Amino acid sequence: FDMTFFRPPDPSLHHLLRVGKLTLTFLSIIMAIVSVLIIHLSRTISREYARLLYTVIIFTAFFDMYSQIIFDSQYIMPYLCVYRDNPLFNIPLNPAWGFIVWVTMFALNAPIYAACFIHRHQVIVSPESSLKLNLYAHVAALSIITTPSLTYGYAYYV
Repeated sequence: FDMTFFRPPDPSLHHLLRVGKLTLTFLSIIMAIVSVLIIHLSRTISREYARLLYTVIIFTAFFDMYSQIIFDSQYIMPYLCVYRDNPLFNIPLNPAWGFIVWVTMFALNAPIYAACFIHRHQVIVSPESSLKLNLYAHVAALSIITTPSLTYGYAYYV
């Protein structure tokens, strides 16, 4: 693959995009903190559901920070996320493995949302219903969802 066919981006535009990405990442972190505070101050949310919501918010904020600050993939190239642009924390990371981690982190949102759904579903189901799940059924359902989520990144890249 030869990069000589691509015109390099204008440095001022590249700097503007970089500042915009970092600003949006910072705002995302602030919104995550505000969301955690709102959940913490709410008296109508159960403790278990609040922990699940904390997990969603913190994991999503961590994914955003990884995407923009550590991995910093180049989205404007013909091959999505194969090139690293100019990461703020330049950890020696192979772009292929960075991409695998990125897709895996994105896929791991599914089990978190599934846990929230199962919890809310079990709250409204009557105790004598056949749809009421025990703890082992919760763990089994989440394990079934989590296992493929851990392999998506590698399978997608290969």
